[in-house]
Amino acid sequence: MNFYQLLTSAIRSLRNHKVRSLLTTLGIIIGVVSIIAVMSIGEGAKVRVNQTIEKLGSNFIIVLGASPKHISLRAGVALTLKPGDLAAIIHECDDIAYISPAVIQPIKALSEGANWQTTIAGVNQNYMIIRNWKLTAGEAFTEQDVRAGTKVALLGTTVAKELFGKENPIGKTIRMKRLPFKVIGVLEELGKTPDGRDQDDAIFAPVKTVQRKLMGKTNYSAFILSTKTKERMSATADMIKAILRQRHNLAENEDDDFTFFTQNDIAQASDAASQVLNLLLLIIASISLIVGGIGIMNIMLVSVTERTREIGIRMALGATTRAILIQFILEAITICLTGGFVGMVFGIGVSEFIGFVLDWPIFISKSALAISLGSSALIGLFFGYYPAYKASQLNPVDALIET
Repeated sequence: MNFYQLLTSAIRSLRNHKVRSLLTTLGIIIGVVSIIAVMSIGEGAKVRVNQTIEKLGSNFIIVLGASPKHISLRAGVALTLKPGDLAAIIHECDDIAYISPAVIQPIKALSEGANWQTTIAGVNQNYMIIRNWKLTAGEAFTEQDVRAGTKVALLGTTVAKELFGKENPIGKTIRMKRLPFKVIGVLEELGKTPDGRDQDDAIFAPVKTVQRKLMGKTNYSAFILSTKTKERMSATADMIKAILRQRHNLAENEDDDFTFFTQNDIAQASDAASQVLNLLLLIIASISLIVGGIGIMNIMLVSVTERTREIGIRMALGATTRAILIQFILEAITICLTGGFVGMVFGIGVSEFIGFVLDWPIFISKSALAISLGSSALIGLFFGYYPAYKASQLNPVDALIET
């Protein structure tokens, strides 16, 4: 028998046992749906994280005045960065587009009818440009405000809601450490960072105002800057590192007393975490596909037992061992491919539904569909081989006598 005849015979056999074939296919369908849904959601998560990273700013570099072991943005970062460090970086790094020093510390803010524990960041007029952070109301403070140490503030949306509810906060006064600050602007909502921090739960004021009137310090806890081009981020970061190590008198065997974050570093770390998570979810989803394959092996073994007479007759009429083997393998692969195609349709539908319900971006890639269909065929081949081999090894005389 040629391949076409064997395939036709396999399909005919499956049609004769429709309910059994359908139930056997369900395991593969569920497995394929799981794989497509997991990979689609994982790709969507990766895109969402990258979108969040892009909202942090363009070509940005963050230098924190603390070693990696002692970073705690919420509790405040050590004030180890000096005005001279800032001046040296501005003077020696030609690829910097904008730079802002920063000081950060927890603060309790009070309005007329509410209070809220948040974080205040002292920055200059370049900070919002670096972050691409727009205002929904009011205006940003100016270079003159920074130089003069004016007591003005920009509120994140979380702070604005907690202190003023639905009222317009522009022009109103908040107090921090008993000092009055005039609210001149409300920033647009950005949401959470990749590490879960609420970017909107913060107050921004001129850096000199925060340094002198709230902290009594002159040093900085961070430098936030953007480079003129994305390609120059790494080179600029290396140059700043060399400047700071020289100015802080660090020997070659001493660790940095500052920490760098670049936009590329954050993106690469997020991609690595996403890949590990996606791989874990894919492995979990694949278990259901393997379970479906075990079900196919079980049903095929039962089928071999029930069709002993058929196999004996076909062998007596001249069917070769190879022909019997191929037919039963084709039956298993046909079941799996059918389940694969049906699972692809349902997988796309389930993924879109999950994305709609959770308001989550869903990306169904060609690779996810190819992996699902290819896995189905491999499952059929792997788990269908043993029953097929067992069928092909039956002795025709024994098979006819047994029945």
